[in-house]
Amino acid sequence: MKRVKIFGLFLLLLTVAFVWTFAQTSKKPVPKMPQPTAFEERCSICHTLQDVRMGMEKIIQEMHQKAGIKISEQSLKEVEATFTLLPREEPQKSLFQEKCGKCHSLAMVVKAHQTKDDAEMQAIIEKMAEKKKSGISKEEIEKIHQSMLMLNEIYEPDVELKEEEEKKKQQN
Repeated sequence: MKRVKIFGLFLLLLTVAFVWTFAQTSKKPVPKMPQPTAFEERCSICHTLQDVRMGMEKIIQEMHQKAGIKISEQSLKEVEATFTLLPREEPQKSLFQEKCGKCHSLAMVVKAHQTKDDAEMQAIIEKMAEKKKSGISKEEIEKIHQSMLMLNEIYEPDVELKEEEEKKKQQN
């Protein structure tokens, strides 16, 4: 009986050692994520991939019409494929429009973000995420905040100019 227990324990240890060894050798390296395109980093905050593709098709067709050349669908796709600006997949831009755009205009959100510091803006986004209808998850809070930082870089002069124009109108 004692031999059976020892043999069973030996088999159990052998099985655990085999499984552990197999698990160590079968680990696959995690592939590196490709660097985001310029579109994914900047443009996707305001523009969808579909809008950009349609816009590029329109521009390419207009250029060919000006030159008096007819372009086939295949050629159009080949020309589009050469643009490195195009993202590999639909970026998270829609996150900002989908979540914040339900209730707020882009200009209002950008202006609010420019008049508050990062901590205040983070708190506001977290407060919005607590609202049931917002649909903002905890993971999306930081993504939205990063989108807002990029929007500041893009829209800062425009929003500040509009504020100055409004002040001048009120003074007159």
